[in-house]
Amino acid sequence: MSADDARERNRESALNGEARAVVSAATDDGGERRPDADEAGSARAELVDLRRENARLRQRYEELRRGRYRQTAVALAALGVAGLLGGALFPPVRETLVVLGAIGLFAAAVTRYLSPERFIPVGVGSAVFGAHARNHAAVVDELGLQDAAVYVPDADRDGVRLFVPEHRDYALPDAEALRDTFVVTDDDDARGVAFDPSGGGLFDEFARSLDGPLGDDPDALARQATDALVELFELAETATAETDAADGRLTVRVEDCRFASAETFDTPVASFVAVVVAHGLDAPVVTEVAAGEEMDFAVTCRWEVEDSDGDRDGDGNSDEPSADAASETGNEAEESVTGEAEADERR
Repeated sequence: MSADDARERNRESALNGEARAVVSAATDDGGERRPDADEAGSARAELVDLRRENARLRQRYEELRRGRYRQTAVALAALGVAGLLGGALFPPVRETLVVLGAIGLFAAAVTRYLSPERFIPVGVGSAVFGAHARNHAAVVDELGLQDAAVYVPDADRDGVRLFVPEHRDYALPDAEALRDTFVVTDDDDARGVAFDPSGGGLFDEFARSLDGPLGDDPDALARQATDALVELFELAETATAETDAADGRLTVRVEDCRFASAETFDTPVASFVAVVVAHGLDAPVVTEVAAGEEMDFAVTCRWEVEDSDGDRDGDGNSDEPSADAASETGNEAEESVTGEAEADERR
């Protein structure tokens, strides 16, 4: 290697270095400069401080809220004790003071132990439930199962399972097989999937709120279910029921539904009605949901009716509900909705 070549390389290196220095200076002067490590660390530290302060404020708010209820309970308890003492000291007004004292003590107990619960917005609950409903619907669709929903009671576990059959002319599997998610039995007609229905938890809450026993006839069950939908859970503005015990059918028309829709898989309103009917009648229930124009949707539940001899279908057979029943149920619901719309137009 010659001395001339070495001098040439040194001169090129010097020129490249000067060019990089000029570009760097131009970027610092006129271009956007990236924040250095110190500024990035400062921003992260500030974000952590803000999150910590937010958590502290939330905790402080909860403490203040609980403190207000405790103070109210103490004040009511003091009023109750004063009323009872006043009743002992002033016999002429004893009854009035004793009543006021009892009211004060009762109100103090209610305020102390029954303070308001936290509520989750409907939008949040719908978003969470919607994800699970879409997953279940995807499983049913990808397995090529029927568009039928059969709610089957399990007496041993005091619960209900939602069975979606594989075949149109299906048979119901036994209770033990239905406890599995993927129902695979020796009988091909009894295969499908089974889920815990969304109405199961609602039914448990509903059962705890009942003043008396659960009804055992369609009319009583329809009245209890619609009252719970509107008054207890507030899932709908109105819910009206129509029953035909001889035909084994119950239809609930829902208006202004506040949670999910007719297209949602195992929609909570329909699921709850089906679970109530399955529990009350202790029989499998085929359910169909049909959207309407004058209402959000109509939920129709159908079950097999026993004749006077204890047989089903009136011919001595004891066949379980099939997808044909589900199709018939859906047609009846759609005809009912269409008939009502035509009647409204004529009026």
